[in-house]
Amino acid sequence: MIRNEDDGITFAGVHISDVRLIWIGWVLPLVTIVCSMSVHALSGNARAIPFFVSESDYPGLERWIFTSGLAVSGVVICSLSYRLNRRIQNKESGWHRTASVAGPLAGLALTGLAIANIYDAIILHTLASVVLFGGGFAWGASMHQLYTFGTGSGKKLRIKGLWMTAIGIATMHVSIGGYILLHREKFDMWGSGIGMLDLLQPAINIAAPAEYLLIGGLLVVMASIGKDIRALDDGHPATQHEPEPSLLAE
Repeated sequence: MIRNEDDGITFAGVHISDVRLIWIGWVLPLVTIVCSMSVHALSGNARAIPFFVSESDYPGLERWIFTSGLAVSGVVICSLSYRLNRRIQNKESGWHRTASVAGPLAGLALTGLAIANIYDAIILHTLASVVLFGGGFAWGASMHQLYTFGTGSGKKLRIKGLWMTAIGIATMHVSIGGYILLHREKFDMWGSGIGMLDLLQPAINIAAPAEYLLIGGLLVVMASIGKDIRALDDGHPATQHEPEPSLLAE
């Protein structure tokens, strides 16, 4: 039985604070990604270096790590989104409406991405990735507006995370999209997922590091929100919310 509390949830008699839930929300996917990618690279299964994070969803131990870890992470993010949206006082703002949609959408997309692997369902996997990255950025931006207090370290960290995410998304789209436009004849007939990835490798050499940057940015944004929530729950004097005049301006 799950029961909502002022500062978290109680599940099966165990209280999990919102701060702890946020910590799980960024540590679990981070550990999952690092472990699955390490196993994938060290086992010799990697096609090339660098590779997309999702390529570590390869049959074997790395797939078990990737799928289970990120599927659970998606559920955690949905729960976290619900909890943070529930705490917002100004529920009539456009930022709250954005957060209410983008947060759960990103969580569901993460779970879908974990289940639909890039090798057997590349189109579905790609769509889930687009929703995850776009929804994650929109959720992070709305949380920045709704949970920024004063000029503390949480705010500064979140601005850096949002910039990391934005640069990563833009670089991925330009490198992949530009390469496909310049080499359209190669992509008239799509073969297997691995074949498609092999064709895209020159672009992946740029896009994969950009993906690492944007994922890192999303995790930084989530961790920074935890700082502000902790300050709010501790009754920090700088927790009176004032709308930000500019999203990415300090």
